[in-house]
Amino acid sequence: MATSPDEPAALELARRLLSHPVVDITVELTVGAVPAAFTDLPPLPTGARLLGSVLNSRQGRALHLEAVLDAGGEPAEVAAAYAKELAERRWGVFEGFPRPPHGGFAPGPPFDGGMFRQGEQGPVLVVSAVSLGTERTDLRVRLDWEMPRHVGDWGGGAMRMAGAGRMPQLHAPRGVALEMQGSSGGEGRWTSEARIDADLSVAELEEHFASQLAAAGWERVAGRADDVVGWSSWLVPGDGNWRGLLTVLAPFAARERSLSLRIESRDRDTGGRGPNVSSIFSRGS
Repeated sequence: MATSPDEPAALELARRLLSHPVVDITVELTVGAVPAAFTDLPPLPTGARLLGSVLNSRQGRALHLEAVLDAGGEPAEVAAAYAKELAERRWGVFEGFPRPPHGGFAPGPPFDGGMFRQGEQGPVLVVSAVSLGTERTDLRVRLDWEMPRHVGDWGGGAMRMAGAGRMPQLHAPRGVALEMQGSSGGEGRWTSEARIDADLSVAELEEHFASQLAAAGWERVAGRADDVVGWSSWLVPGDGNWRGLLTVLAPFAARERSLSLRIESRDRDTGGRGPNVSSIFSRGS
C-alpha cells in the first residue's frame, strides 16, 4: 500500500477497514496515483486531478480498481468530454447489462456517466460524475473485471417483464435526504415509494419531481396540488400504452412528505385487481 510520510497510520487504518480477511479480499490504497501495474488502466481524463485509487483483489486477482478525480465543470460536461476521449481511445459503450427493472425514487444526488469496454475483452469501465458545487465534479472511474463474468446471468426473469426500465430515476432537491420506502412491479404495474423531511411545500415537491419526468420524455396529462395532496398523471413514452401517476402527500408531520410514483399498462388485463391509472385521471382533469 502506498503511503505518505505524514499519514501512514491513517492509511493503514483505512486499508484495514476496507479489507475483508474472512473472504480473502485485500485492498491497496494509493494516494495521488494508481498502482504501478495499472499505469495505463484506467485511461484517465485529461485535465482532471487524480486524488488516488483503491484496488480490490482476491488471491492476487484484481476484482476492481476505482480512481477518484476532481474535475472542473458540471457533471454532464465532464462525463461527455471523458466519453469523447474514451471513444478516441477505442473504448465503446458497454451494453451487456440491461437497465434495472425500474428506476423511481433514488437516494443521493443525480449523476452522469456510463459503462464502456475496449472491444469484447478485458474489464468494464464504469464512470460516474457527481457535482461538488461551485462548478466542480467528483469523477469516479472504476475498472471492473468481475462484471463481464456475470453478463450471462442478466437479461432473464424480471428484466424482461413488461414495463422494465420505464421509470426514470428521481432525485430529491439538493441538500434534502430521501429515504427509500420500497419498490415493486410485475404484470404491467410498477411502483416506487419514498419519504423525505424538508421545508418544501407539496406543490414545490410535485413540481420538482414532475420536471424530472418531463425531462425523461413523459407527457403530463393533468394534475393539481394543495397543502396536503399533490398529484399529476402522465403518458409514459414507448409502446404498451403505459400511464403514470406521481403523488406527494403531507398528511402527518409538518415537514414529512410521502412520495409515490406508479405506472400501469392500459393494455394489460386487470383481472379484477382494480382500475388502471389511466382510468382514474383522464386528459383535461
